[in-house]
Amino acid sequence: MNLLPTTTPKTFSLLSIGQRGVGKTVFLAGSYTELHPDSNADNPQQLWFDCQDSEVQANLEKIKNHVARTGSYPPPTIKITNFNFSLQRQTKSGQETVCNFRWWDIPGELCNIHNPEFQEMILTSNGCCVFINAYALIHDPDYPKVIEDIYNQVAAIASVVYKYNIPYAFALILTKCDLLEINPATQLQIEENLKPLTIYLDTVKASHQIFYSAIPVVAVEGVSRLKAQGAANPLLWLLSQINHKDNGASLSNLASESAQSISNSETIPPKNRRSILVVYLVSVILLGAIASVFFAIHRLTSTPQPNPATEQSPNQTPENDVAK
Repeated sequence: MNLLPTTTPKTFSLLSIGQRGVGKTVFLAGSYTELHPDSNADNPQQLWFDCQDSEVQANLEKIKNHVARTGSYPPPTIKITNFNFSLQRQTKSGQETVCNFRWWDIPGELCNIHNPEFQEMILTSNGCCVFINAYALIHDPDYPKVIEDIYNQVAAIASVVYKYNIPYAFALILTKCDLLEINPATQLQIEENLKPLTIYLDTVKASHQIFYSAIPVVAVEGVSRLKAQGAANPLLWLLSQINHKDNGASLSNLASESAQSISNSETIPPKNRRSILVVYLVSVILLGAIASVFFAIHRLTSTPQPNPATEQSPNQTPENDVAK
């Protein structure tokens, strides 16, 4: 994993896609808690997240305090919240900033390609966390149909990324794994149900990886807290992918370049430049119905494999790879 900083640390924007209540906010709070130096005073971190403003710090403290006070998870996000972080690394000469990143915590009902705010986030993003409820994926036979729209959104973004060769990565995060016994059998079942999405991502050569996220609420000396172990792995992997491959291209830049290539004789307003790419994203969903087609084909042709190959073991630690 390559997370070495450049002379001037880059700043990335990370998109989060997932339904309301899937665990996006808990994932972010757990990731921050796991890597924050205050959580590991006896074992100093080689990598950690720093908040870049007091409002971000206050929002995270509210989440931690809610868990400590109630012993339960925070309520679903009701508005778009912007979290700004820097990824810090300990070196022999001190500490350095590997990169900066912006995380949008988006209410599930706003994760819609027709929502102007969501469109803007897509255009300015460098990578994407896709959240899927692992428990529902196994136990609810209707769940694959419920998240079909999520699959289509991801597939549409991947199509644009592939068409224009833009550095981008997708972390597929299976939440609520603490409600399951994660073993080869359940991993096989999960990955079989994910194939409508992963087959398409493979087809367009999209950089992606599956992660299993378990962040239970536990009591330590009578105080409830999030038990985060390996929770930050998806973010570390995602940042390593886009930091290593970034060449200055972005979906937002592409919208401008596409507009210029359409007409050299007239000036196209920035709003219309963005609209060109948005129309392409929407058309991919409307004309392709990507996830639904792959889901239908997969149901007819899939056969279980005896030895599943896990893309991301819960025991793998990207942080250790970085430190090598």
